[in-house]
Amino acid sequence: MKGKMRGSMSLRAKRNNLIAGVIFLLLVIPLVAGCTPQKEGLTIYHAGSLAVPFGELKAEFESTHPDVEVLCESGGSAKMINKAITVVEAGEAPPDVIASADYKLIPDRLYEGGYADWCIAFARNSMVLCYRDNAPGSDEILNRTRTWYDVLRNGPVKYGHSNPDDDPCGYRTSMVIQLAQKYYYDNAPEFGLTPDTNADGLYDALIPGSEHDRGRVGGFNNTARPGGSEEVVRSKSVDLISSIQSGDLDYAFEYRSVATQHELNFIELDEAINLSNVTYEDFYQGASVQIMKEPGPPPTYKTESGEPIVYGITILKNAENKDLAVEFVKLLLSGKGQSVMELNGQPFIEPLLCDYPENLPVLVEEVL
Repeated sequence: MKGKMRGSMSLRAKRNNLIAGVIFLLLVIPLVAGCTPQKEGLTIYHAGSLAVPFGELKAEFESTHPDVEVLCESGGSAKMINKAITVVEAGEAPPDVIASADYKLIPDRLYEGGYADWCIAFARNSMVLCYRDNAPGSDEILNRTRTWYDVLRNGPVKYGHSNPDDDPCGYRTSMVIQLAQKYYYDNAPEFGLTPDTNADGLYDALIPGSEHDRGRVGGFNNTARPGGSEEVVRSKSVDLISSIQSGDLDYAFEYRSVATQHELNFIELDEAINLSNVTYEDFYQGASVQIMKEPGPPPTYKTESGEPIVYGITILKNAENKDLAVEFVKLLLSGKGQSVMELNGQPFIEPLLCDYPENLPVLVEEVL
């Protein structure tokens, strides 16, 4: 009996000790966690086409700032800028840095509300037409027996682009097609070309609809495209990549950098229409698209005219981590940043341009 009592007491004691240990851990672990230094955060909203180079710059920045976590969120430039404004108006913490695939969106949308007061134009790009392996008509385009617009207009293909209200690549696609119509048909003799009837009415054929519906709806148009081609619309241009890679989409309009970074097949477009060459700047301005500025109701629209593709970056005036934001912009504009952008198909413009240099943080001003 005594042996059993001693055994029972021993078991009870062990149980009590275990419970005491658990209680101790429950009390101590939160205290230890509370003593662990929390990393600072730097939030960046950027164009989807900057995802790869900014991913590399994020890794570089965190390696030299081990106490900082860089939070990058990408999407269509217009959409990300609108999101930043919404976040600020809701009283939430805004992003610290915004980088747009169209530098003009920064002054157009952020200056009026006092969200920012400077923009640096820093890199350039061009438009290309990507295609999946064995896409119908791709061999004929490559061997120059058919044009890309003939295939999209008259072939049984699916071609895609991004939404012009969400993403500059979307309205630039519309501009490319407008310019192709002018270059290859309407104004062809001015460029020493024979008018190509496949380019006659090309804009209405490939991106049909009313001004505010064009490029937003997509689908089939048997009247304009009797060959059965389908227009596919996604929010941002990088959303089309997986569809090209899977074979669900035959063709997609993308930035050259995106095509290069994701090792996609692509067709180079003539410099007169690909928005890459300042020599054709006056011709580019002959193309225009109305994009939604405010969703309303009622929605308001702003006319964007064709220009060479130039990226812009700024730091929001009410950024919570301005010092870190300045350090990131300095990294982007440094020799290291220039090399990263160059290798990813988005070379710097020369010289870098700033609209209001007097408003720049001193440390950013020093690297311009």
